[in-house]
Amino acid sequence: MTTSNSPAVVLVKFPFTDLTSAKKRPAVIVSPRQYSERYGDVVIIPLTSVNQNDDSLRLLKWEDAGLIKQTWVKPLIATVSVSLLERELGQLREPDAECIRSAFRQMLIIA
Repeated sequence: MTTSNSPAVVLVKFPFTDLTSAKKRPAVIVSPRQYSERYGDVVIIPLTSVNQNDDSLRLLKWEDAGLIKQTWVKPLIATVSVSLLERELGQLREPDAECIRSAFRQMLIIA
């Protein structure tokens, strides 16, 4: 599969945080194509149908992204091999890119 530029929504085998297993789920690619070409990896943020109880993480245009139900950004980051990407589902649309920024603000100390 050729990797798309961010913000592509892809189906990927996403690792659990304890690395005991992985689950096939949608995710957003947040790294540029050049990163993937250079390292063979992508940086992704998972998406979930489980309500995150935070409206800043709820996608508004989830259908445009190729998703089948209401979706939230799950504030986690992973780097995975491009070989784990199964297929592209769609593209993240504005204003949903703001959900990604909100997840980064929750995960990282930003001045």
